[in-house]
Amino acid sequence: MEDFIKVYPASGNIQLQLIHRASDPAMWILNIYKKILFFKKKISSYWFTGKEEAEKFAEDYVKNNK
Repeated sequence: MEDFIKVYPASGNIQLQLIHRASDPAMWILNIYKKILFFKKKISSYWFTGKEEAEKFAEDYVKNNK
């Protein structure tokens, strides 16, 4: 089984990345990055136990931060 990674483009220089690792099948991690020139800085991280909950939070975050 491979790792699952989904990227949500948010407003301007913010990017969300949903990760589900095969080595830890119980956790879904949503990392929020801010692009600064050529680099990405992680500004926040949220942990979930279900895919639906994580995707709903990511979609709401993108919708509310445009």
